[in-house]
Amino acid sequence: MPPKAKEERSAELRKDLHYGEVDFRWSAERLLGHFNITTESGLSLAQYEANLAKFGRNALTPPAIVPWYIKFAMQFANFFAMLLLGGSVLCFIGYSIDSEKDPTNLYLGVVLFLVVMITATFSFLQEAKSEAIMEGFAKLIPKQCHVTRAGQMIVVDAGELVPGDLVTLNDGDQVPADICLVKASEFKVDNSSLTGESEAQDRTAVCSQGVSTAFEAENLCFFTTIVTTGQGIGVVVGTADNTAMGQIAGLATETSTKDSPISIEIAKFIHLISIVAIVLGVTFFAVGMVLGTGVIKNVVFMIGIIVANVPEGLLATVTVSLALTAKRMHKKNVLVKNLEAVETLGSTTIIASDKTGTLTQNRMTVQHCWYDNQIFRTPAGKNNQHWKELMSAPVPTGEANYNAADPTFAKLQMVATLCNNSKFLTKAEDGSVFTMVEGMKDPKFNMLGLSCTGDASEVGITKCMECLEDVAVYRARYPEVFQIKFNSTNKWQLSIHEQPNKADPLVVVLKGAPERVIDNCKYIMFNGKKLELTEELKDEFVAAYEELGGLGERVLGFAYSELPASFDKNFAYAQKPTNFPSDDLIFVGLLALIDPPREGVPEAVEKCKRARIKVFMVTGDHPITAQAIAKSVGIIDEHVMKAGNAVVIKGDDIREWEAITDPVARQAKWDAALSHQQIVFARVSPAHKLQIVENNQRRGEVVAVTGDGVNDAPALKKGDIGVAMGIAGKDVSKEAADMILMDDNFASIVNGVEEGRLIFDNLKKSICYTLTSNIPEIGPFLIFITIKLPLPLSTVMILMVDLGTDMVPAISLAYEEKESDIMDRAPRNAATDRLVNRRLISFAYLQIGVMQALSGFFTYMVVLNDYGYAPWTLMGIGLEFEKYSLMCTVLGNGQPDDCGYGCDEPDDFEGTIDGYNFKDKGNNYEYCKNGGCKIPFDSSVNTIDPFIEFGVVYNNETERWVSKGFRGHSKHNPCKRTCEWFKELTTAEKNVSAGILLEGEAAKFVSYCYLDGTTNITENALQYLKGRDEAADQSDSRAKEGAYYWWGGRQQFFPNKDYQANALAYAQTSYFISIIVVQWADLLIAKTRKLSLFDQGLANGFMNFGLFFETALGAILIYVPIMNIVFNTRPLHILHWFPGIPWSILIFTYDEVRKYLMRRDPKGWIERFTYW
Repeated sequence: MPPKAKEERSAELRKDLHYGEVDFRWSAERLLGHFNITTESGLSLAQYEANLAKFGRNALTPPAIVPWYIKFAMQFANFFAMLLLGGSVLCFIGYSIDSEKDPTNLYLGVVLFLVVMITATFSFLQEAKSEAIMEGFAKLIPKQCHVTRAGQMIVVDAGELVPGDLVTLNDGDQVPADICLVKASEFKVDNSSLTGESEAQDRTAVCSQGVSTAFEAENLCFFTTIVTTGQGIGVVVGTADNTAMGQIAGLATETSTKDSPISIEIAKFIHLISIVAIVLGVTFFAVGMVLGTGVIKNVVFMIGIIVANVPEGLLATVTVSLALTAKRMHKKNVLVKNLEAVETLGSTTIIASDKTGTLTQNRMTVQHCWYDNQIFRTPAGKNNQHWKELMSAPVPTGEANYNAADPTFAKLQMVATLCNNSKFLTKAEDGSVFTMVEGMKDPKFNMLGLSCTGDASEVGITKCMECLEDVAVYRARYPEVFQIKFNSTNKWQLSIHEQPNKADPLVVVLKGAPERVIDNCKYIMFNGKKLELTEELKDEFVAAYEELGGLGERVLGFAYSELPASFDKNFAYAQKPTNFPSDDLIFVGLLALIDPPREGVPEAVEKCKRARIKVFMVTGDHPITAQAIAKSVGIIDEHVMKAGNAVVIKGDDIREWEAITDPVARQAKWDAALSHQQIVFARVSPAHKLQIVENNQRRGEVVAVTGDGVNDAPALKKGDIGVAMGIAGKDVSKEAADMILMDDNFASIVNGVEEGRLIFDNLKKSICYTLTSNIPEIGPFLIFITIKLPLPLSTVMILMVDLGTDMVPAISLAYEEKESDIMDRAPRNAATDRLVNRRLISFAYLQIGVMQALSGFFTYMVVLNDYGYAPWTLMGIGLEFEKYSLMCTVLGNGQPDDCGYGCDEPDDFEGTIDGYNFKDKGNNYEYCKNGGCKIPFDSSVNTIDPFIEFGVVYNNETERWVSKGFRGHSKHNPCKRTCEWFKELTTAEKNVSAGILLEGEAAKFVSYCYLDGTTNITENALQYLKGRDEAADQSDSRAKEGAYYWWGGRQQFFPNKDYQANALAYAQTSYFISIIVVQWADLLIAKTRKLSLFDQGLANGFMNFGLFFETALGAILIYVPIMNIVFNTRPLHILHWFPGIPWSILIFTYDEVRKYLMRRDPKGWIERFTYW
């Protein structure tokens, strides 16, 4: 769909529902005339075919579905995945062009690729919401219905309906389309899934004057709602997408979801850390190239720096942490569908809560009664014992409970019990049948949770009366003789009963709208006495009625009278008109019902206030009812309302705002309303709910939306987090939501807020813990490039930390318990309170990270020193340390002084070139290879090779030739000597006095290079007689004249590269172990952000396991022989674990002091600059 068309459709969906040319306010005659039909014939077959071609089938339009492979490919499009894939590719390239085929790059590339694949696969499996939502809507669509076409009533699939079809609806039917009634008899529909109204709604064939919206029209029945009672005939006015359900489905599927706050935070962090990694990597690659380091070596360095900067285990840690929290929340009756939703709930600033079933119990309950001119509280118990406890307990509001022994109340009980068709369903799930009498004796029995027949009000009254006496037993004493059912015309219900004493006259009982009941009364009962109903007493009745109505309660009146003796049970009683006295009744009282707040909701709302979270009620119910419930649970406080900071906003108000064409003025209206501290939205449509969410999000709020009905699906999807009800919730709302409350309890949302804040805290702690090891990982590469220290930590060892030893401890922080002030803080400000802020970076990198790096370097130098390589000799020799043997000059005390490298290994040019055999030129001149040239010992014969690194001098006292060490890189430089070089020397330069050649070397060159004149060697053959070249890339790493090979802590005549490589491997291993040792302290200090560890304790068992795990894994990686081969580790001496311990103690002490100073001086300098 083009963007403009999409925008127009989105705007249209947000408008009030309409049906094209048809106006639902038309009379039945005009509606039938518009479609050219009658109530007897319906559409003709030709008309049906024409309308089917015009409007299409009655089926919701499914959203466009993206193929699974495209969705999977999109998982690799995020910056973090691309960065790691890029690093993996660089590793493979480095391995392919490396002549020595070092497997390190290959291993590294494979690991990085696997990290990306596993993460992408997990993310892919989390998605598929849009299709699931539409499947949920499809489940709601009725299968078949009764239609009159061409004068015949037929049964057709609901999908075949078209506008103009004449549909017959009966009790229990699901409405198959949006239908405008033309005939109705005692007709009621359950609109709760669409509007949130608890009571079934009356429907007639006439639309009242003044109705402006479809949802308020009494003559409309909506697609998928249920007919509860009565019969009706109606004309289909809307099908498929052009229905109330279609509008909601369109809103749900077109509504775009925002990224969750945690995903935004993680994305920002990844971008930041990735940019730092790339900039550092490229910078030091360039520095290396300038310094003349080889391309392959520079690529490896760059990969190392990038890998060290990027916490490869972060996404896995975050995912596992969220999953663990979701598991913990499941134990608190919260099912988490979208893992990131856990943290979003913790960031929530506004909870837009549905009323029915979330804040309230979704069952009408008798709240108050009025008799003897006094209002009493009417508690409903779960069983006899519970009811007695409630009756004897003090009432928090100061109201008095009713007294069951009062004679007037006894008559009220009689009328309420008898004039009532509701019955308990006493069949258990296992098929067994129980009795209410026995059940009510059980202290664990919950009568309030049982299902009953009848409408919501009758069920509430029945459950109230059951506490006094079993209603079935009571009714059995008063057999029913005659009944007139409730209807919308009379607005009352009447029945006639025998009395327990058969000699007593029959009794008439009446229940209904108080104003209708009082009209049928001539008397009123006060204190058990029958009094004439005077105007003064009627005024008192009106005052009580209005007071209870003002509380948002549904008020019913009750009356009775005894019939004259001439009316017995055999009399033929008539309904229309009545043929017995029914207008001289005795008024006994009022019962007021309301869908009461759930237990724990007021406390949960109070908790939200403490946490500075606004709770808005959003309902389709009446404003007075909504306001009453809001006050009872604390969403609206009386003092706040009097101060003008609380408001009840009606759907009509929103319509007026949306009708404003100027967007600035329209937004100003919304902003003025949403700036109130406490808000209740009443009589709102599904589109209004969506607009409420969108406008709050526009203002920068993080909105959690709760709902259970189909109408809630768009808002649930649009909210930053959608919370559906598990018991009363429709499948559609559950599919659109991110979380499901298994107990439908608002208090569980507040538990979720607490858990969400805890997961943010714990993720912060986990990231802080993870980032501190970045500096000791990056440091070795920076030092390696800048001051040319032998590389203290390999890239494979970095992955051993990031994906090995650090993983379990980082995850263990998800198990950390909340800190005491977690629900007393304001919701985090997404603009300032970041997951990773500058204070956390400063703490992790510049404070703890630096200490860890120093610990690593200290341990590394201790180990190298133990292997004979003193710290002061290491600078400048790092680039060649793993390739060439080190040479050092020695001080008088035997300590090494200045170290560097001599010559490169010689080229192997054995063989015959142009007829000349170079394989053997005599024992004295054998060319050395594979490990260095032969070094002369004291000898009586000068066996010097002109290309050898070490020179000799004749000792006159001993009369022997002795070694004088490395000849140096100056005039005697053996590294630059070739046969071509010797040929180009002048006769004077070949003289020993020139200082270029030693005594006898000229003759050796002549012989070795076939320059004695006996044979004319070709220029082609001569070029194969090369020298060694210099091993040192830079002048500062060249060995000094007189230097000897150095290993084992002393001068040596022969090189030993294996010893040197092993010494470095041991030192690198010790650096790796030192990271583990200091991470012990880091894990402990990350447990709290301000509290002392001694206050928080070590109750986190999984963290204690994490400490053991990282230590054990570190030991396995260095002491298991196969690991030494795979990761190039070495089995350290136990003493080499200890150099990091003082640094670990320093880190712990530093942080405890820092936290103490923060607690001592809140909002002081330390807290402002170091509290992360």
